Amino acid sequence: MNNRNRSLMAVLTIITAILLPATASAGQLSMKNGDVISGKVTKIEDGKVFVDPDYADEFSVDLAEVVSIQADQVFEVDLEDGSTVKAEFVEGGDGEQTLMVDGREMEVAMADLAGAAEPEPWYERTSHADVNMTWNSGNTDSRNNLVFLDTAIRTGDHRHLGELTIRRDETDGESTKKQDLFKYSYNWLFSGPWYLGATAPYERDPIKDLDHRYMLGAIIGRDLIDDSNTFLTASLGVGYTEEKYAGVAESGATGLWNLRYEQDLGGGDFSFFHNHSLNYQFFADNNAILKTNTGFRYDILGDVYTTVSLRWDYETEPAPGTENEDSTLAIGIGAKF
Repeated sequence: MNNRNRSLMAVLTIITAILLPATASAGQLSMKNGDVISGKVTKIEDGKVFVDPDYADEFSVDLAEVVSIQADQVFEVDLEDGSTVKAEFVEGGDGEQTLMVDGREMEVAMADLAGAAEPEPWYERTSHADVNMTWNSGNTDSRNNLVFLDTAIRTGDHRHLGELTIRRDETDGESTKKQDLFKYSYNWLFSGPWYLGATAPYERDPIKDLDHRYMLGAIIGRDLIDDSNTFLTASLGVGYTEEKYAGVAESGATGLWNLRYEQDLGGGDFSFFHNHSLNYQFFADNNAILKTNTGFRYDILGDVYTTVSLRWDYETEPAPGTENEDSTLAIGIGAKF
């Protein structure tokens, strides 16, 4: 073997020595049938262990078929006796799993592992900014502009959600849409997935003779699904609404329903979302107001994505001279930050 080949083998040996321990430290499951599954152990739930390997999407195996778990991150581990400990999975065997709790080893039966998940980070924030524009000239001159911003901020057990929609439509120099819609919601996660909170939307659209509509409400809700790929939450509540249509002001009690759904597809580069809110006004003509936003996002460069969305608004008792429904198909570009 010449010196060049020896040097190459030495470099490969060093790289292998560095990479192999790093891969092994990510985590592994030792199975009763002798298999060893390497990958990041993400959680234990409903009698299953979930693992996310480098070579495939996340999958699960039955906890009853696992001999031992090794993982280098800290979990909140729920035991069958109702207690919870913060621990690492370090080794195990013969139906026993060793947990490292505050630097001390703790032996538990594998069957006593009721659940485990990584602690929620104290602070999380996800924000989007979407811009949709259409300009036509010729026989008909039109301008359609839609800007949508949203943000979700979580600090411990407190979650803040904000949305801002600005829409301007113009045809042959005449404005056909001037909608401004802002919505803020607060959630206090007081018991696992359950939360109490408040919501405060504001809307104006002078083209529809809506001078303003604002509402303040109290809600109770539940996160139905919250994992790395799916988020689904729904809430019910009551509130107080004041609106002014064509110079006439009315106000009263309002029933509230909200749903928010997000689903990552195709390894996270492609995602689906659907949000809707239903407010039923127990005053005047008992107007029911439904607003929906459904669409897809596809990552094209880093945190920049293309977006396609369908917005559909419906009112049972709209202002005189206006339609019950209003739909918008928007195609544009956005960014996550």
